[in-house]
Amino acid sequence: MFDVNIKYGDVSISSIEKEDVKHIRMWYNSQKSFLYNSNDYLETNEFYERFIEYYMSECEIFLKIKKMNNIIGIFKGRIEFKNKNMVWVSCFDMETVFLDNNEGNIVLDNILKFFLHNFGIEDFLIGVSVRDKKILNVLKNSGFQMVRISNDFFMNESNSGNAVILKKKIYG
Repeated sequence: MFDVNIKYGDVSISSIEKEDVKHIRMWYNSQKSFLYNSNDYLETNEFYERFIEYYMSECEIFLKIKKMNNIIGIFKGRIEFKNKNMVWVSCFDMETVFLDNNEGNIVLDNILKFFLHNFGIEDFLIGVSVRDKKILNVLKNSGFQMVRISNDFFMNESNSGNAVILKKKIYG
């Protein structure tokens, strides 16, 4: 688990703590913009398991994004320490209104710069459903480039979906 604390204006981006889990899960399940069917909702135990995975791992990142003390998004991923250190983002979701008004780009830029300045990480990868048009627009507007498409990446009992893998390199 990495301790992250970023503040700018009325926005704060910080590591999720145990007491946040209930509120984050409720927020996540209320977001219709990236939930496609009833199988996408996370039960309390499932969400808590994801929190424990993050909490127990030294390389995991799980952040809450708040504006004026209200949750507006989450960011989850892991740092891979290899020949070239990188962050693999597994989830970046924000309320639609903030994706539409450029706030998503600003939030993402602040998170990436935090990892560049604090850990020297320049490479960032993310996999996103091809159906997440607003997140894809934010990523493309933030300089992410498509690396590949993974067919049937997201699968559950009712449907499947393709993922777009995008990459961005930033420089200090």
